[in-house]
Amino acid sequence: MNEDCVIRTENLVKKFGDDVTAVDNVSFEIERGEVVGYLGPNGAGKTTTIKILTNLIEPTSGTACINGIDINRYPKKALKNVGSLIGVPGVYGYMTPDEVLTYFGKVYRMSKEKREERIEEVLDLVNLSDWRYSKIESFSTGMERRLAIGKSIFHEPSILILDEPVLGLDPEGIREMRELIKSFQEKDVTVFLSSHLLDEVSKVCDSVIFLYDGKMIERDSVERIDQVMKQYRLIEVEFLDDLSESEIQRVQKIPVIDEVTKINNNKIRIMKKEGDPASTAEILRKVIEEDFDVISYSPKKSDLEDFYVSLVRGKGGAR
Repeated sequence: MNEDCVIRTENLVKKFGDDVTAVDNVSFEIERGEVVGYLGPNGAGKTTTIKILTNLIEPTSGTACINGIDINRYPKKALKNVGSLIGVPGVYGYMTPDEVLTYFGKVYRMSKEKREERIEEVLDLVNLSDWRYSKIESFSTGMERRLAIGKSIFHEPSILILDEPVLGLDPEGIREMRELIKSFQEKDVTVFLSSHLLDEVSKVCDSVIFLYDGKMIERDSVERIDQVMKQYRLIEVEFLDDLSESEIQRVQKIPVIDEVTKINNNKIRIMKKEGDPASTAEILRKVIEEDFDVISYSPKKSDLEDFYVSLVRGKGGAR
């Protein structure tokens, strides 16, 4: 096994009853200091995988290890240096950050001096120093989420596992969480985070694992994905009327078009390889020739979401 590997799953399977396979034969390795995104739509199996990695549920088969230690067999030892945030953080509104972190310092049996030092460090890191003695009930969702991160890193773990860390946050909260995750990378903390916000993950991760219907369909570096997507140009096209699935398929079959993604009821995104002689004008002309009423179009930069959609289509999972 790779000595730098700190998180490993091998042929991981989780079934619920006879009909639902939430995680289907998933295998991956994450090296020390990496920030890895675990991406897929709701219901893809992301949270189930993370619950296995944090010993909240047992796998049906396969193994999951932290630092080479089987989580299912030796959970306390395996998770000793792991911090996690799963679901909506549970906090007591009548408490203050100081009280919450003092409690966790006692749980970890820190001396009073070490506890005080760590509270200052953590609150500074999550940008809550000015609210140390404020009631949590007055906090925004973003502040509560940052405090929950503070709780998860209080014992100075070398590995951080986060499930949908920006879920429910406003743009400012997302930006703050992004900067916080980047700060962990600078401290050589390994971060494994799940999300369905593909574009956001591309801003903080080194590499990405793509999940669809419980199956791992691809893993690649964000840098290489960016290079691949630069080979494509995108055009967003808005129509006068809503499009049915059969009409979207008609657009997809136009020879000068490579991929089509539905954005909303009357808007699609067309993907075309750069270097193809077909111009944007020709693509639009071909669409109009199919008796579609186009009311606007605009070129767009290709992103991680487009890469994911092309992967899903390639695996036969087109929506």
